[in-house]
Parts: sequence; structure tokens; C-alpha cells
Amino acid sequence: MAIPDFPNGFESWQKTHFEVVEALCYLRDLEEDKQPKKFAEFLDRTATDEMYNLALKLTNKYEEQTKDKKRERNLFDEIEEFVAHEVKSL
Repeated sequence: MAIPDFPNGFESWQKTHFEVVEALCYLRDLEEDKQPKKFAEFLDRTATDEMYNLALKLTNKYEEQTKDKKRERNLFDEIEEFVAHEVKSL
């Protein structure tokens, strides 16, 4: 796994990573017919390298995209929307 460069500092990255994992778990728990199509490949209830890497990739991408930007909503709401969009595009 690539080492993140923490564009907004470690504390921001750590909070984002936690919320990304929460959002991924939330999406995993949705009823199957509501899940984004390709996300089903990651559905194993145990953590896998694919899920670890997806969480890391999404955390780093979100942190880079929000560098020096003021948050408009609460962190979980922003990340939930971001993760849902990213998962649909897989």
C-alpha cells in the first residue's frame, strides 16, 4: 500500500479514513438490489486486501480533492456522498 502524504495533516486524514470505512460498511449493508453494481465484488464480510486498498485510495483521493477547502456539511455526509459516487464508478 502506498504511504499517504497527508495533504491536510494526519488528523484530517485519520478522520477521513474512519468515515470512508464507515461509509463502505454502510454501503455493504444495504439491501443487495440497492448496491452499486460492481461494489458486490467487495462484499465479503471480512476485510480483504481489496477493501483495505479501496479505503486507502478513497481516503487519499478525498483528502487531495479537499485540500485547503472549507467543509460545507458534516464530514460523514460529505464522505458518504463521495464514497457512493466513487463506488458507482468502479
